[in-house]
Amino acid sequence: MPFTTAFASLFTVLLTCSGICRADATSFLKQSETEMNHHAVLFEFEKLLNVKHRNVTDGRLGRLVELLTPMFHALPKNWRGAVGTGAASYALHRLFVQEHGWFVKGLQASNGTWAESKPTDAFGGRAGEHSRGLLADRLASQGFDLQELALFAVAIENTIHGEKESVLQTIYQQLGHMPEARLSSTDAANVIDVYMASYILGLRPTETTPQQLITTIEEQHPTWHETRQFLRDVEQDVLAHKASAVSFTEVSRIVEEAAARFGRWQSRDCMAMKVQLMQMQDIAGSGRVSLANFYHGALHGEKWQFSETVEYLRQLGALDESNPAKLHVIIPNYINSPSNCLASSSFYAVCCINECDDLLQQLENKIGGPSASPDQIVSAVSNLPPSSATPGNWKVEERLMWRLSEVADYHGSGQVPLHGRLFAQWMHHVYPQECAYPHLSGTTQPRRPEEFEEETDQDATATEEEMLRLIQEGHQHRSNTTAFDELDACSSMWVMEEELVVPEASSAGGAPIAKRTHMSRFAMHCVAVIGAVASLTLALAAALAPARASWANEVDWQAA
Repeated sequence: MPFTTAFASLFTVLLTCSGICRADATSFLKQSETEMNHHAVLFEFEKLLNVKHRNVTDGRLGRLVELLTPMFHALPKNWRGAVGTGAASYALHRLFVQEHGWFVKGLQASNGTWAESKPTDAFGGRAGEHSRGLLADRLASQGFDLQELALFAVAIENTIHGEKESVLQTIYQQLGHMPEARLSSTDAANVIDVYMASYILGLRPTETTPQQLITTIEEQHPTWHETRQFLRDVEQDVLAHKASAVSFTEVSRIVEEAAARFGRWQSRDCMAMKVQLMQMQDIAGSGRVSLANFYHGALHGEKWQFSETVEYLRQLGALDESNPAKLHVIIPNYINSPSNCLASSSFYAVCCINECDDLLQQLENKIGGPSASPDQIVSAVSNLPPSSATPGNWKVEERLMWRLSEVADYHGSGQVPLHGRLFAQWMHHVYPQECAYPHLSGTTQPRRPEEFEEETDQDATATEEEMLRLIQEGHQHRSNTTAFDELDACSSMWVMEEELVVPEASSAGGAPIAKRTHMSRFAMHCVAVIGAVASLTLALAAALAPARASWANEVDWQAA
């Protein structure tokens, strides 16, 4: 009958259409599942890591979101617009260095690459294995969006603050104070001074006495008087009034704020060191100091910190060996090395603020994506503050513009990834005194002097005899080195080998767009299919009207 045939045809069409939509709907359902998982992760942050993300009273979450936003938007992302494990480690590392001068353990490139880094290691043993496993799985499978990344940063900060309270309780006990007691302003200042001495020296209070800590800090740190004044200023800012009695909670807030500010406050020492090194350059603006001048400063210029051995400088990545006959110290690599850090906590060390990260952040803000054309980059860089090597009006040199085009050609897309070794190498050429030279992964192993000595059984500090010998050798080779050789030293280190923060970024940079396009096609396809089915249904209804009437008449006749 016509009705039966038409119904069978309609059923076949519906079955086919449902199959098409069901196949494409799999990815749509996965996306919906991801959104549900997002809320589950937020809940786990609160439950497992003690992050009260719904009531962060001090505004830290909002501030961290603001700080992370330009970098997050510029980093390569996955199909759901989130950053994966390596990119998360990289972003968090830069955040804490720029905000506090903290080099957080666990947030470094592993074996020279960010892809192998595990940001959950930053919690140490303070977060349970289940918590770390859950977050690591989330990062690996779906990544973190901006809010989740900021929450992760808050979780790390909370873990660090928890350690500070534990140290503070020990100092209270050693000085004979009860945590529930309110201290006089003099006693509170003494507690804070002892805490800061422990913080700077990297000694836990249980390893010594409060009196010994103060004696040691006065002997080893000539700027201790200025540091104490810094602490009094922090006290005044935190308490906002002249307090006659101070609670443990208030003292805890003061040391927390002092630790958060100390990295930026002490960065003035790093800038003073940079000025000293710039004054030692054989060629102004080269970003390099001959090893002979470096050691001369230690022996005759009262610059005691310039005394690392050649091997230790090599491991730090601070040595330019492009001319083996005349070694140079690379200024930004040396300043940002672990040798100039304070072992302030079991979670982090306080190091120099990286000037190049600030420049890169400005670029990320201007470009707003993970890559750009050479022309876009040159235009953006030309609007950045000039290098200290080229004060006043400046522009990117033609040879460096050619180098940038070379990087774009290397990637075969006409684009230069902002978060890779080759662009970092280019930035070092543009800003030789601010941006570190990026050595190939595995060729250096930066670490604290005591770690180097323990692991290699070698001294990190050169003897006076060693320094005198190298000074003499440097002077002997100086007459054989032309100005052109030294000016060209930086260029001779150019290596066309890429290492990206997100290795798949160059080949999968368009993945989020492709995903969105696929979802749009899916939605439009199903709407079209449903529309076609509806139209077919109406047509069939009209076509089958006579059949239905005939069938009804037949039923009525039989009933009669």
